[in-house]
Amino acid sequence: MTAWSNSKKRWVKHVARAAALVVTVCCIFVCTSFPVRAAVGAGRIYGQLLDGSAKNAPVAGQRVTLQMAQGNNARDLSSVATDGRGSFSFAGLATDKTISYAVYMRYQGAHYTSAVISLDTKPVQQVNLTVYEATKSMANIAIVRATILLRAPDRQTGIVPVSELFIFRNLDSHTYVGSLDASQGKPNALRFSLPHTASKVTLGKGFDGYTAIQVDSGFASDAAVPPGDSQFAFTFDMPYTASDYDFDYTVVYPTVLLAFLVPPEIQASSDTLASQGPITSGQQTYQLLEAKALLGGKEAHVQLGGLPTAPIVSSTPAATTPTGSVPWLVIALLIMAFIVSVTAVVYRSVSRQAASMSKKNGSNGKKRPKRQAQRQQKAAPIKLSDKTGDSEKALLQKLLELDRAYEAEEMKKGVYQERRAAIKAQLRALMSEKVKS
Repeated sequence: MTAWSNSKKRWVKHVARAAALVVTVCCIFVCTSFPVRAAVGAGRIYGQLLDGSAKNAPVAGQRVTLQMAQGNNARDLSSVATDGRGSFSFAGLATDKTISYAVYMRYQGAHYTSAVISLDTKPVQQVNLTVYEATKSMANIAIVRATILLRAPDRQTGIVPVSELFIFRNLDSHTYVGSLDASQGKPNALRFSLPHTASKVTLGKGFDGYTAIQVDSGFASDAAVPPGDSQFAFTFDMPYTASDYDFDYTVVYPTVLLAFLVPPEIQASSDTLASQGPITSGQQTYQLLEAKALLGGKEAHVQLGGLPTAPIVSSTPAATTPTGSVPWLVIALLIMAFIVSVTAVVYRSVSRQAASMSKKNGSNGKKRPKRQAQRQQKAAPIKLSDKTGDSEKALLQKLLELDRAYEAEEMKKGVYQERRAAIKAQLRALMSEKVKS
């Protein structure tokens, strides 16, 4: 009896061990097969969905999504529909300091995202999301600043890496939303010019969530441009096979300032852009070429010389279709930040030149002609205040309206040129004053 009892006990132990092993394996399988969900907490995010085109009226019946990010991972947590007041709420959120949130939605073809929210110090927070009605008109869109940055050429590959940063300004109260439908000719979408040998285009800031296609000598994207200022950045390779290269650029939209930055070992000249001498930024020296108040459709060429001779390579397509993804997001952001810093140096350089010219003119005892004095009085620098932005917008709007009136043959060429020159002078004076401030 005792032997049977001991055997039974041993059998029970073996069964228990086997059961424990099965449970352990199942737990490991479940943990590795399904993502770990954030712990439920006391955090809450609430707010309203507002229509900026209708004086911030609430938008009802639209789905708003909450996204959570932790480390390098991001995922959508939940989605809710706004009520009659346009209100939404997300509760039971984790408040760990390593977790951040954002509210976003797609409205009439455009993406809108709130600021990043962290609940570690304040578990309950309000965030409103503003959207705008869509328009297909680009009449009130212009480029405030366009910066083209050439990096050092690679002799072995015969490639010059190029980065471009654009700051668009939409003076309308509606978001421009383009379409890539080319069934009736060129698509009504945001367009960008590329030099004739451009390849390996990588889209960065401003293009996330949108699509791009190749058109003519550049590419088009259905990226939206909401009211105010929007930044768009991308990079590409510029292959070359000789020591000389014609960098061709088309001004697609009216542009207040175009800056072209070239490494000092490359010779650069242009009939459209004027040389401003060397500038230094981030311990890097560049040659600066600049043009102001350019109209849409203007062809600009920069003649590059002194490129290191590259080995002969097989011909590449004029421009590859850009991809919609951002494989090196961190690198793209660093490039964009670098271009912005270089642009700031450019403006400081322009400011110093303007101040020097002003001192020279002030010390001259000769009287200016009456007509010239009147023009300079109209273009006098405006003191930076709350109305500064409105003044720049008004001048930019006048430039757009003047171009449309001339194209419609509503005024003579002489009158158009005189008025355009006056507006350009006011824009330059205003920009110089903003840099000084």
